[in-house]
This record gives sequence, structure tokens and C-alpha cells, in this order.
Amino acid sequence: VKDIVKHTSTPILGMIPSYDSDIPVSQLIVDKNPKSMMTEAFRSIRSNLQFISNTEGAKVMAVTSTISGEGKTFIAINLAGILAFSSKKVILLDLDMRKPKTHIGFNVQNTIGMSTLLIGESTLEESIQKSSLDNLHFITAGPIPPNPSELIISPKLEELVETLKKMYDVVIIDTPPVGIVTDALPILKRVDYPIYVVRADYSKKMFMANISQLKEQNGVDKLSVILNGFGKG
Repeated sequence: VKDIVKHTSTPILGMIPSYDSDIPVSQLIVDKNPKSMMTEAFRSIRSNLQFISNTEGAKVMAVTSTISGEGKTFIAINLAGILAFSSKKVILLDLDMRKPKTHIGFNVQNTIGMSTLLIGESTLEESIQKSSLDNLHFITAGPIPPNPSELIISPKLEELVETLKKMYDVVIIDTPPVGIVTDALPILKRVDYPIYVVRADYSKKMFMANISQLKEQNGVDKLSVILNGFGKG
């Protein structure tokens, strides 16, 4: 926390405690133990979101990080879960098309998804899948395309998000890590809740410069940070 405060002026939205055992994949766990510290931490983040944007209407959230392995997809899935618990209709989109993980977390096939949807090879109805929670749906990344950057910046994505906002209360986008590619930048600028994940004892201090740059130079004004793996050791 001290490092985040020292190196960036970005507010900390919440802290996710380290998990007792290593989670093999980015799974939905807030539904497994509603009274755990982990679930309580996600509830706290859900409460804090209202301080960023508390206006009426559907909201769009984007979750990013600097590199792979910081817990971005795990946090996106469980934020979706905790919002679904509060009677919100939620859909999670996996836009990390170079290294997709959402299908592994939900234990489903990845034969169609965002990549096929954005090129018109599959319909929205075909692409939406249901989770074990009533209010939580998701669209996997789909087969890895040769041109993920072009798909992410295409007008079709914006149209898709606008369509989903009419169907759901919250649209959560799991974006590519911004330290590797800049695909996520236009998305982060447009959403109501841009969230940056850093992981204790894993993320490097120099990653903080990325966060400051997004906010100060790239105009991602509402950016906030979630510290993952807090309290380990």
C-alpha cells in the first residue's frame, strides 16, 4: 500500500487478501464461502465503486494490469460474481484474446466467443454463456485471432457494449495487460470504472509509472487500483 501511495496518486479501490492455497486457474470463489475474508474484500470493493460513479443506468467496467499473472482475470470474475449477488445482471467479456483464461475459470469450451462475435462468425445469442450464478453471464475470448488489436479497436466492439448495456446492469471487460500491448487504452478511457490490478510481492515498483501515465498523460481520469495478494507472508 505504501508503495502505491508513494509512487502514484491513484486511489486504492480495495485489497484482496492472499488465498490460503494456490488457485490453479482464475475461478469464481465468492460463491463458495460467503463469509470468508476474500468474499468480504470483494464486497468492500463493490461498496467503494459507488464513490467513483453513482449515476443511474448500466455501467461498464474494465479490469487491466501491467503483465500476466497479477490476478486480473481472477478479480474480474469475482467482481462479476459479487455484483451478481447484489441482484445486478452482469456480463463478463474476455477481451484478453492473446492469453484468454475466462473459459478455464468457468470450465467451458472456447470454440466461439469475442473473436468470432466481432467478425460476425457467431451471434450474440450463441456467444453468451451462463455461469452457476443466476445473474452472471459471460462471453469467452473465442479462438485466438491473428489480429486481436484490430478487433478490439473496431466500432463493432463499441456497438456490442452498447447492446449489452440494454440487457445488463453491469458489463465487465477483462482487457489485455497494458504493459504488454496498448489495446486496452481506448477501452479504459471510455468505461465508467477503469480498474488496474497490482499484486503484492509480484508486481514491480516501476509498474506504478504505468498507472500514473494512464491517469495523467492518457486521460484515464477515473482509474483506481486493486491490490491483490495482500498480506502474504
